[in-house]
Amino acid sequence: MASRSGTRIVRGVTSKKKADIEQAAALQRAGQNAYKVGDLQGAIESFTEALVANNEDIGILDNRAATYCKLKLYSQARADARAMVKLAPNDDRGYLRLAKVLCLDGNFDKAREIYEYALQKIPADRPGRNALVQLLKKLQDKLAGGNRRDPFTVLPLEIAELTLRHFSFKQIVAILRVCKGWSRFLGGLSSLWMHVDLTGARSRVPWTSVRNYIHRSRAQLTNATMTNLVPSTTPKVLDMLSRCPQLEHLGLMVPHDQPKEFYLKIKDFRHLKSIVCGADISLSHACVGSILSTLSKLEKAAFLRVWDNPTRGPRPPSTWPQHLPNMKSLTIGSSQENPQGLSFPDVLPGVGSSVYPNLEELGLVWDPARAQSYRFDPVQEEEHLPPLRILDLRGAAVQHNLYSILPTSLETLRLFSGSIETPHLGGNMLTPGENELPNLKTLMFNDTPWVNHSTLSLFLLHSKAPLRTLHVNFCHNINSEDLINILNDPSGANPELKELTDVGVACMAGMDDWGVGNLSAVLPNLKILDLSQTRITGCTIRMFADARTEESAVEKLNGLIIKGCDGVSRDAIEYGRQMGLKIIT
Repeated sequence: MASRSGTRIVRGVTSKKKADIEQAAALQRAGQNAYKVGDLQGAIESFTEALVANNEDIGILDNRAATYCKLKLYSQARADARAMVKLAPNDDRGYLRLAKVLCLDGNFDKAREIYEYALQKIPADRPGRNALVQLLKKLQDKLAGGNRRDPFTVLPLEIAELTLRHFSFKQIVAILRVCKGWSRFLGGLSSLWMHVDLTGARSRVPWTSVRNYIHRSRAQLTNATMTNLVPSTTPKVLDMLSRCPQLEHLGLMVPHDQPKEFYLKIKDFRHLKSIVCGADISLSHACVGSILSTLSKLEKAAFLRVWDNPTRGPRPPSTWPQHLPNMKSLTIGSSQENPQGLSFPDVLPGVGSSVYPNLEELGLVWDPARAQSYRFDPVQEEEHLPPLRILDLRGAAVQHNLYSILPTSLETLRLFSGSIETPHLGGNMLTPGENELPNLKTLMFNDTPWVNHSTLSLFLLHSKAPLRTLHVNFCHNINSEDLINILNDPSGANPELKELTDVGVACMAGMDDWGVGNLSAVLPNLKILDLSQTRITGCTIRMFADARTEESAVEKLNGLIIKGCDGVSRDAIEYGRQMGLKIIT
């Protein structure tokens, strides 16, 4: 508690005797000392006696008012503060004390009025005026809900629009409901409504919401991702979207099982550059071919539930296009139960560079993948695959020439399950050819039975692939010793193998603590290691955890995946995490 001392107020021509003033000052000091040591009642008594000796000193009144506040006796504190204002209407201390008491008592509106009144009374050159201004502003912000300001009235239009583009569809809808002003502002920004994405919706979205969105975009929608719709409204939503001439990207994760009707809706989307049909849309092979033929501007297409009815006798004329120069990414998936396996008669063969000269990504997926789900024989003799960067095959029965036909542009190769058809028993499974795969950075095998020492050596040593990611998961024809011998090839056929950073050996035979130690010794740049369903124990965790505090070859390891590793204790996992390892169990 502090107060300005030495100020004496003279009313009219009266004055206090010197003895009374000195006695009041002594009692005031006694009260201040009592306040400091927590004797609030003693402080009140001293200040009261001081005021009996000199009732014209607002410093004593200020001290007593502060003490009353400490005791939460706000009515008494308010009376002393009002007496201060009455004695010295041009002194800021009375107004400051009175406003503070009112705030402590919860009367913020009245406190604001006191600050405003004080600024009318206090001269501009008084030092305390600045404090009044600052406290008034702080209180006004508090009454307005903090430092909130309408961003759409403060930010430039361009900045506000760029900011709003970072919000999701759900968040934009929530912003619309804040107030009418925000609704009008957002509704006037047609560029904000060019992309509708219903992925984050928690419940079914009525078709009227999509209609309103299209209306706000003035039918200039360019991107649409439809999901969580009421199934019966899917045709109506497609009708509305077809009236958006600028629509270029369409994602449909909604139920639809009438291929002919679906094609009649989709064929009107002439400007589409990408289309994704999720697993809830069942399409015939012929329907997919018709879509690709009609929508000639497509650059990306994904159809995740395609079926084909095998028929006896000659096949009907193909509806698939013979030339798709714009296609860059094509994914065809299915889970059709067919004892003869899947049939992609117009896709394979026929995926050569003459049909898809600019194709960069190809995915053929049977889910769940199994051996010989479909025959992958993509090119005729002396033909080549297009300049693929990504090839994803799940459940493919590949041919012996798979390695030799892979394009040099390939960056990612993923093979799940499937089988291999060899030309004759006892021969090499894969024909080496002269392919060095100079751009291959990611190689992933998952439950691929034909991966063994010979085939893996072909990909890792015969090539000069600059691999950074290698997964050999659930491949039961190769063990840890084979893998480590390939990676530690003494001839140094492919020095890029030392640069591997992400390795997966889930369920690999023989992979235990000793094997992991050897693996980490030959891969000095390893950062992520998947050891799921292997025979490791907590010793492996401790080895990598302790290495993080030492200068060693394995100090850069960041993360371990150890799902299904029953030999690892909870204590070891906690120790590894404490040492900074990211461990996924």
